[in-house]
Amino acid sequence: MAVGSLLFLAVLVIVHHPLRVSDKQDPATVQRTQQQEQRLALEMTRLQLEFDQRNQEERPGPHQSLGPNQSQGEEEATALMVAAKQGPNDVAWDGWLCGFLVIILLFELCRPSLESESSYDSSSEDASSEEEEEDDDAEAVPGGSCTRHPDFPDRAALEHFYEQHLQGVSEDLASTCEFVEGLVNSLLEVCQVLTCQTFLPQLENCIGMDSAFEGWFPHRDSEAYRVLVPLLPPKGHSFRLEMENVEGTLEKHGHILVELECLCKRERLLGDVICLLHHAEEDLSDNIQGPFRVHVLCTSSHLDVEKTTLWFHSLVGKAWALVAHNYSFQLTAQPSASSCKLSLACESRRALSIEIILGVQRGNSLVFLASHGAETGPPSSPVWLETFAVQEMLFFQWVSRYAPKDSCHLKCLQILIHLKECRLPIPENRILTTYHFKTALMHLLLLLPVSEWRPEQLAQRLQDILSYLRRSLEEKCLYHFLIGNSTLASHIPVLKAFRNAEPLNLFQHLALEPAAHAQATSEFLEVMEQVKALQSSN
Repeated sequence: MAVGSLLFLAVLVIVHHPLRVSDKQDPATVQRTQQQEQRLALEMTRLQLEFDQRNQEERPGPHQSLGPNQSQGEEEATALMVAAKQGPNDVAWDGWLCGFLVIILLFELCRPSLESESSYDSSSEDASSEEEEEDDDAEAVPGGSCTRHPDFPDRAALEHFYEQHLQGVSEDLASTCEFVEGLVNSLLEVCQVLTCQTFLPQLENCIGMDSAFEGWFPHRDSEAYRVLVPLLPPKGHSFRLEMENVEGTLEKHGHILVELECLCKRERLLGDVICLLHHAEEDLSDNIQGPFRVHVLCTSSHLDVEKTTLWFHSLVGKAWALVAHNYSFQLTAQPSASSCKLSLACESRRALSIEIILGVQRGNSLVFLASHGAETGPPSSPVWLETFAVQEMLFFQWVSRYAPKDSCHLKCLQILIHLKECRLPIPENRILTTYHFKTALMHLLLLLPVSEWRPEQLAQRLQDILSYLRRSLEEKCLYHFLIGNSTLASHIPVLKAFRNAEPLNLFQHLALEPAAHAQATSEFLEVMEQVKALQSSN
């Protein structure tokens, strides 16, 4: 009976144990806990006395009197018989059981002081949950999805549009990207041979970037594939990047200062170079390396965008003349002040456009100062544009690695950009760009689990992107995906300086210019109308 009561009491203590959800204890809670501890202590004392009394009743104690006819031997025989009937295992089992239950009760009594308390207050959690319930169900929220609008196209309509206009573009996209990288790297190998004995910048293998290499190429007719070629300083030189913010723009720009380094030790030991830092100009005039120096690409000791692009353009032309006999297509170069544009004409009459952009890497990061985008500067401008295109390309590759099979995230962006670029007239100064839609998608790829991008959720995710962008336009706030984004996964290669930086608002100018905000809103509504029209055209 006593053991059963003890078990029942232990179960009650465990089940009804008060669990605290805040690190603050009010006096009433402390008083109730102390009273409960006193009651449990008294109950344990009562049960212990009852248990001892039961043991005394079941076997004779040393204070019990013996009968007049019982001898000392009979007393010992009686004790042995009682012990034999009870059994040594029963006695040991009762002792271990009682000790185990006492330990459980003591642990449960001491658990409030041992447990790590919660780091938040339940009242604040309840308040936040009430605020979330008051939000509009049609808005896209982190970790959830919006309810499909009645006049928004369903998955069947979106799939039908995709098969008609974009299916052919996506089928051979990966193989075409591989071909483009192979062709450009073949040209670069020849360029490296042509410049190995000069004091001109050295060229590394190209890196694919932007829509084609991210997997959401939206066009069928004018196929343009963009690659970046990193530049390394020539022997005896170094590149020092000087960053600055240009007034009136959100992009960060920089200058590339070309500095000389001492090579006297290598010149004495190997004799394969000349130390330009400690040789006078007249000593270099008769040397074959003299005319091939990086200073011809500089303006005031800074690497010039236009001069460097024209030099690379000429170098690619010489390289193609040496390898053209190995290919069955024609390659012509298009004039450009900030990139090398190549037009490829195949025998199958398929046209292919390749744009090669030059860039200098910022330290150990994957951020580059690139030549593309600097056309707005004056002629011979030494201003280079900071670009995160390589990191964004790697982010899309990371998402594709963990996303479900036939994930719909790339398909969503392809449909939206195709409607924006091919179905709508292109204004002279467009406010809402392709990069804004891409940024909204990248934010949602972090906010929503990758399992929420299954093929059957195409319509919901497409509406989520539009809802996110609409809210950003209303609030005039769309943050850059990589700058100041603390939610990025640790294995996404972003420097700590960028991760901890102040977030960059891509819509900052909309808050200062009401006319620009009105135009951006109008452009967004036009895209929305094009999306809704897909339902009726199906």
